[in-house]
Amino acid sequence: MSSPVVELPLEATETDGRITVRFPASTTLAEVNAAAFARAMHGLVEGKDRPHLLIDLAGVVMLTSVILAKLVTLNATLRDTGGRLTLFNPTPGVLQVFKVTRLDSFLEVLSDAHPLPV
Repeated sequence: MSSPVVELPLEATETDGRITVRFPASTTLAEVNAAAFARAMHGLVEGKDRPHLLIDLAGVVMLTSVILAKLVTLNATLRDTGGRLTLFNPTPGVLQVFKVTRLDSFLEVLSDAHPLPV
């Protein structure tokens, strides 16, 4: 029996090679939507020349280790093609996850105090 396809609500806009993704308030990124998350993110950058993917985490209240792994893979994929991944506006709980796992030193994670890169 195959598992149902999970839809992931998000809004994506593209301007000058910068693709910005936003999630609705109270979004949880976890095992149940990890495949949809990876599919959506890779689909947004596939075939683009040096894309800069910016993921706004303001609406994300929780993310799990499976999503962290997807972000690490996405970051590597983007870097391999000359692209860039920026995570910004994390909620306090999500920022704490990045700090505890020390992924904030590996991934570009910007709090609302930092301006977005150009």
